[in-house]
Amino acid sequence: MTDAAERWDGERLGILGGTFDPPHVGHTRMAMAARAALGLDRVFLSPAPHPPHKLAAHTTEYAHRLAMLKAALADTDGLFVTHIEENDATSYTVELLRACRVRTAADLYFIVGADSLAELASWREPAEVMRLATLVVFPRTDEVVRAPTAPDASLVVFEAPVIDVSSTEIRARLARGDTDTTGLSPAVASYIAQHRLYARA
Repeated sequence: MTDAAERWDGERLGILGGTFDPPHVGHTRMAMAARAALGLDRVFLSPAPHPPHKLAAHTTEYAHRLAMLKAALADTDGLFVTHIEENDATSYTVELLRACRVRTAADLYFIVGADSLAELASWREPAEVMRLATLVVFPRTDEVVRAPTAPDASLVVFEAPVIDVSSTEIRARLARGDTDTTGLSPAVASYIAQHRLYARA
């Protein structure tokens, strides 16, 4: 399900950005929990073509990550994939939120894991990020969050679910030839196997 113009209607919209390499059940759990608890009309998941913190690292082709994300969300209610960053040279959160603001006047809720919030000070224009959207933070295993926030920032911190799934760990497991697909939806696991993604050359 993708971001047709009418999908941006509503008063409260969630945005979950990321590399999604690969998308895992932690991503969908965060999106679904935020939507239910905060009364969001829908949540858009936006794969970053060129994440700034991973420019020097190998990232799976955008088309594959987009296809996996669509497969992961195929049977979910209220969650959609957006192509809004597809042509960006570098994927910055502040630019993502500005692009969202062009499409909608709704209140925006930007969903992140605690590990991402801990890096907030290194983001491009962090104060503007917090002006454009309410930050919605989910805990990660063994992650303690200490991040400077502006006095007038809106911040929602969830105590659960704890996100204990890591794309990095999944990639490493598959590169070793491990057939354990824990943390992946069946549709994503099937896509990875079909295209031989993450297998060590």
